[in-house]
Amino acid sequence: MNSKGVGIIEIIVVVAIAGIALFGISGVSSYALGVMNDRKALLEASYLAEEGIEAARNVRDESWSSNIATLTAGTNYYPVVSGGKWILQTTNPGLINNRYARRAVFENVNRDGSDNIVTSGGTLDANTKKVTIYVSWPSRSGTQEINLITYLTNWR
Repeated sequence: MNSKGVGIIEIIVVVAIAGIALFGISGVSSYALGVMNDRKALLEASYLAEEGIEAARNVRDESWSSNIATLTAGTNYYPVVSGGKWILQTTNPGLINNRYARRAVFENVNRDGSDNIVTSGGTLDANTKKVTIYVSWPSRSGTQEINLITYLTNWR
């Protein structure tokens, strides 16, 4: 009779150990899945930022004087497709893919006497604008944001 009692205790211990192991494996799997989702979101956000830079270039190529030179420095602009071409609008179109917010901010550029871009002083270069594309999205650790910066010139 004692051997039957020991057998039941052994079964309970084995089941408990297996349960703990499965719980640990599921925790690691859940964490790994979260990390993969975060990496996927970062990749998508990077692509959206690159697309924002390309949109700004397309708007520039359409007309510097009408589309870029008239922009107000420091204002949020939103690249959207309208009529089959990119435009920059001040009205927020909402989230992209129900997750990502994208905006473009243009800044004036100043140059020194050697024609180098400077952050303060210098002379305004009316044919160059600095553009920063920001993309933000919610994640497990709060709101994430990336940005890409480039300079656009009136090359025509």
